[in-house]
Amino acid sequence: MYKEREEMNVFEIVNNQVTFAPQALMIKPFREIWDNDKSKDKFQATLELSYVYYMSDERSNYMYILDEDERHDSICLDIDLGENWIKPSYIDEAIAYYKRLSETTSTKLLESTRGVIEKISGFLDAIDINERDPRTQKPIHDITKITSAVEKIPKLIKALNDIEKEIIKEKELKAQSGNKIVGMFDTNEGI
Repeated sequence: MYKEREEMNVFEIVNNQVTFAPQALMIKPFREIWDNDKSKDKFQATLELSYVYYMSDERSNYMYILDEDERHDSICLDIDLGENWIKPSYIDEAIAYYKRLSETTSTKLLESTRGVIEKISGFLDAIDINERDPRTQKPIHDITKITSAVEKIPKLIKALNDIEKEIIKEKELKAQSGNKIVGMFDTNEGI
């Protein structure tokens, strides 16, 4: 038996554009973005709401960029917020709210998996195979352990991709089923 989780379906991609549900503007963090844009066309507010989506939604094409500063720079460049755009604090509040709104057991697992892969990548980047112990002149790093770790990377990547696909399916199911979603790992067990 699965546990249902109430979530609001705030953002969707329609015709390659970020769209948001009208009821999203009833939620304080999103309404603040909208209200701070005094123009009639609300172009800046639309860009900023898109920024919230791209920075925090697991379906975002930018989520592979694990470093949030790098993700920020890439998004700003791509959606024409400009490299001099100074992110207002209400944007951070909207991102934090949206992350809380979207969190499931599956998204927590995905974030953890990405973190592990990032650490492994950093470890492999830092290894100098030629590094020697100054006293013995023997290699510091065991090449068999390194190659063993490298051989396991495809399994990690497959696991990451499977989790990402499952989360996208969950979000699509939520959009089709009136904002109720069953998380991949959410059950009634122990409740």
